[in-house]
Amino acid sequence: MSSETNEKSHIERLMELTMNHVETRLEYFTLVSTEKMSDFAASMARLLAAALFGGMMFFFFSMGFAYWLGDKIGSRGGGFAVTGLIFLPALIASWSLVKPIVRAKIIESVLEQQDNADTQERH
Repeated sequence: MSSETNEKSHIERLMELTMNHVETRLEYFTLVSTEKMSDFAASMARLLAAALFGGMMFFFFSMGFAYWLGDKIGSRGGGFAVTGLIFLPALIASWSLVKPIVRAKIIESVLEQQDNADTQERH
């Protein structure tokens, strides 16, 4: 009977340790995912702020260039038209190049994170 009680005690202890391990892993996962989400949110906020102020700066420089060019060629409308034509190649290039570059970077980042997670689990 003592042997049976001893086995039960070992099994209970093993179950307790297993539950502690599962709870610890869950807490770790929660902390890691919270950290990653906060990093992502901070990066997106920084990117949004940079895009907003960069866009405003670009807009005002473009307006100034269009007025300046319009004064040089003697037609404000012509200055705006030429300025728009100057940005046309940039639009075409960004339309065709940005999606594949961003897609490749996202895939690379996800695979790298997955590889890092697999490496950490092995150790």
